[in-house]
Parts: sequence; structure tokens; C-alpha cells
Amino acid sequence: SLLDPFGGESAVPGTVATFTLIANVTGSGTLDDVFVTDAIPEGTTYRAGTLTLDAAPLTDASGDDAGEATNTAGIRVDLNALDAGTTHTITFDVTLN
Repeated sequence: SLLDPFGGESAVPGTVATFTLIANVTGSGTLDDVFVTDAIPEGTTYRAGTLTLDAAPLTDASGDDAGEATNTAGIRVDLNALDAGTTHTITFDVTLN
């Protein structure tokens, strides 16, 4: 989703873009050691403190919780072991340069 500095949804410098990643486990059994990663798109800057997992805030620092994020490395969220039929939602914001 986009929210520009003027209250609209235009992709202009200063616009905040929210990315939503959905991890949906289908089939049967359990997946172990699941990580979700995503690069910060070129031409944008990661907005510190916006990383969430299932609407719960995560810190950007490595080792504090399941998440970590930097403008250069992107985001990484450790989902650990996932049972079939589970879904997790990860969000983060960037600003268009």
C-alpha cells in the first residue's frame, strides 16, 4: 500500500510504501528452520521500527527477537518450525527516495 506526503496514494518521493509478506504453509507435517527474507527495493529506504510479525512489533536488531532489518541487508524473520495449515503475516515500511 502507498501513502504519499499529501495524503494520497501516489508514488512520489516521500511516499511510504507498506510491504506485506504472507507465509502460508500448506500440505501436511512441519517445516523446520523457516526464515523469511526480503530485500529493500532500490530507490527506497527502510523505515526503522516498522517490522512486524502477525501485527506484533519486532526490533530491527539481530538477536533481540525473531526479526532483524537494515536498509542494506533487508529484512529477515525467523519463523522457526511451522505446522501445516499455519499462516504468518510480516509487514514493513519503506520511503520512496
